Amino acid sequence: CVAISQDEQRIFTTCNEDIAVLDMASGQKLADLKGDTELITTFAVKPDGSHLVSASRSMQLVVWDLRTFKIERTFKARDSHILAMDIDATSTLVATGLADGTVNVWDIDRGYCTHNFKGHGAMITSVRFHPSTENLCLVSASGDGDIRVWDLKQRKCTSVLKSHVSAVRAIDFDESSEIMVTAGRDSVINVWNWTRKSLIRTIPVYESIEAAGVLRIDAAAVFNSQKGRVVYSGGEKGIVRLWDLDSGEELFTQAKDRNAKHTFVDVMYLPQSGNLCAVTNDQNLLFYSVEAQLKRVRQIVGYNEEIIDLAYIGNEHKHLAVATNTEQLRIYNTDNLNCELA
Repeated sequence: CVAISQDEQRIFTTCNEDIAVLDMASGQKLADLKGDTELITTFAVKPDGSHLVSASRSMQLVVWDLRTFKIERTFKARDSHILAMDIDATSTLVATGLADGTVNVWDIDRGYCTHNFKGHGAMITSVRFHPSTENLCLVSASGDGDIRVWDLKQRKCTSVLKSHVSAVRAIDFDESSEIMVTAGRDSVINVWNWTRKSLIRTIPVYESIEAAGVLRIDAAAVFNSQKGRVVYSGGEKGIVRLWDLDSGEELFTQAKDRNAKHTFVDVMYLPQSGNLCAVTNDQNLLFYSVEAQLKRVRQIVGYNEEIIDLAYIGNEHKHLAVATNTEQLRIYNTDNLNCELA
C-alpha cells in the first residue's frame, strides 16, 4: 500500500507490519509507524494531513497522529479483514470494506462505528466517499463487480449498479461530482451519471485495470479532449493510458520503458504537481508529468535485491552507482534519491 498526503509533502508506504513515512522532496525517511507484528492490509491519510488510519490482519484499526508519529487510539474493526479504506473530505469519517462483504463507517476522532452496511455478495475491493460534503454518500464495490451506493443520512443502500463482471478496483469522480468513473479487472472503464445512477458508456481497455481516475480539466487540455475530461488507467501492461471520458477514444498510450517487465498495482493523481505516481509490482514508484505527456520525471526504488557493490560517481559525488544481483545498474541522485536504471 502507498499513499501520498494531499499537500504532496509526504509519502506513506507499507513495509511488512510497519508504515514508513518519507519526505517527498528528499526521499528521506521521517519516521516508522511501528505495527502490531501483523501485516498491514490497507491504510488511508486524512485530507487535512493530521492523522493516518491503518488496518492489519489483527483486525484492529489504528489512528496515528502524524505530528508526533504516535498511536492516538485503536479500536476493534469487527470480525473480518479490512481490504479497502477511504476518508471523507471533512477528515471526520473513515469507510472500511471487509473481506466478508461488509462496509463500515467509523467516526475517527471518537472511535466508534456509525454505520454497518451489508448487501454485497463478495469481498469489498474498493470504497469511495462522494466528494460533496452535503451529499453524504458512500460508494462500495466488490469482487463480483457489483457497485452499491449508500446514503449515510438514510442509513441504507439507495442504488445497485450492475455492469462490471469482475472485481472493481477504482472509483473516482470528475470535478463537477456529477460523473463517476469505475474500472476493474474485467478490462473496462464504466462512466456513470451520478444523479440518475445510470451507465453512460463503457470503454473497453483490453487489460486488467488496477487503478483509474479523472484528471483535472486544466491538466487534461494538452491531450485535445473534446470537453477536457480525461480518464487515466493503469494495470497489467505497466503503462499509463489516457481516455476521452465523453467519446471513449484512447487519447494517449505511454511508451513502456526499455527492458521494463513491471505491472502497475496502483496509480495516484497528484494535482498540485501535475504528476501521476504509479506503483509497480516490483515495489518502485514512478512519477510521470501530465503536462510533458507522461514523461517520467522521477523514480523511487523500493527494493534493491542483494547489493553487491556501490560507488560514488562524478566530481561532486552527487550520484551513487549501485550494483545488485539483477542485470541493471542503478544510479541514485543523493539529493532526492531519484533512481535511473542503466
